[in-house]
Amino acid sequence: MRKILFVIVISVFVCISANAQQIDFYNLEEEQIYNPARKYNTWSLTAGIGPVVYYTDVVDYSVFPSQNWKFGPSLLVSKQLGRPWSVDAQFLMADMYGEKNSRFFEGDFYDLTLNLNVSINQLVLFGPIRDRLNIYGKIGLGVNYFRARQRNIETGEWITVGDVHGGTPGYPRPYGWSDDDFLAIGYEKDNPEEKTDRGSEMVIPIGLGIDYRINKSFDLGFELMLRNLSQDNLDVNLTGADNDSYMSTAVTVTYKIGKKDKRHALWTYKDFNMGWQRDRRVDPNAQKLDSLRQRLEEIAATDSSVTDTTFIYREKIEHRKILAASVFFDFDKSAIKPDAHKVIAIVSRFMKEHPDEKILVKGYCDERGADDYNVRLSQRRCDAVMDVLVNDYGLDENRITTEPNGEGKLLSDTKKLAPRGVHMVNRRVDIFVVRESNIEE
Repeated sequence: MRKILFVIVISVFVCISANAQQIDFYNLEEEQIYNPARKYNTWSLTAGIGPVVYYTDVVDYSVFPSQNWKFGPSLLVSKQLGRPWSVDAQFLMADMYGEKNSRFFEGDFYDLTLNLNVSINQLVLFGPIRDRLNIYGKIGLGVNYFRARQRNIETGEWITVGDVHGGTPGYPRPYGWSDDDFLAIGYEKDNPEEKTDRGSEMVIPIGLGIDYRINKSFDLGFELMLRNLSQDNLDVNLTGADNDSYMSTAVTVTYKIGKKDKRHALWTYKDFNMGWQRDRRVDPNAQKLDSLRQRLEEIAATDSSVTDTTFIYREKIEHRKILAASVFFDFDKSAIKPDAHKVIAIVSRFMKEHPDEKILVKGYCDERGADDYNVRLSQRRCDAVMDVLVNDYGLDENRITTEPNGEGKLLSDTKKLAPRGVHMVNRRVDIFVVRESNIEE
């Protein structure tokens, strides 16, 4: 019955994850997108408390006890390994109790386990659910250290091996025990009041949990674990057919160790563009798109001014000078990067060599963020370029016109090209010469 209950709980967790709202990868903030080159908070400390239910030979229930519930605290330290995976070291302790027929056992334990965790939604949905929920599975290996002894329910007297095994013909006696030994582990066999070294067994925990992200520093959660023992000694019923186990559930509070302005790596999303960059060397189309920025920067870094060119037609002559340059920006930023000053210096030289020319500065953003915000951001980027031209190079601001375009006219439409596309080339300012053509008949 307890195994059926555990399967039902697992099914519920998986259904919640599978039916969660899909993620809008196109409107994620930069800090939400996982980048292996960026530093994240990866350590956390979790404390929890909840009931511990024992499944041994000396219990009179199938799933949950009707009385004598035992609660235990737990503490774990976790290290995140990328987005889906983490390892933790966990400590759990609790008192023990179970009864059946005319006897009961009592005692206490603590266990130490090393566990591997996997985020189900990171594997299935490539990120947390609605940026708030994380469902994970856990499996581990550890050691349980316990003390336990049996008593008679009616008299309260300590029970001996002979009391249990002597009156049942054919019932096997435990190896290494005599009929006069008391059923006690972690105590002297001839004196169950005297403590000795705890008994120990290997424990294999397996289970599920769910976390709710409060903020960058704290999470609330719930965890359910079935901890399976390698032997059948927890209740000092030494010749049972099945190994003992116990289920621990806990309400948890997690503190994510690290800088308060940084995200924990668990609460980030897969960057599909990163996957594209890793594949660019073997994909000719991706290679072309990947080199787009390099080509634009090469064009912008060269002297883009062209000497007077005359196009002769039978009816008219068009006379013009040409300039084209681009300045690129970081996500949600309008600050001029050091490598962009070379491009702006070339623009300034062109303007000083051609004092009659005027330029148009057109600003753009990628599609992440609200439309009105992106228009304002593209205006700030235009203003930043204009500020350098006017205040650092002494150009007349009346020769410069700005035009914010927000996320309009994307150079690389990442929605249509998903999972390809390059956000970076959309975060730019283009600079062009604007001048009425001189036309002569």
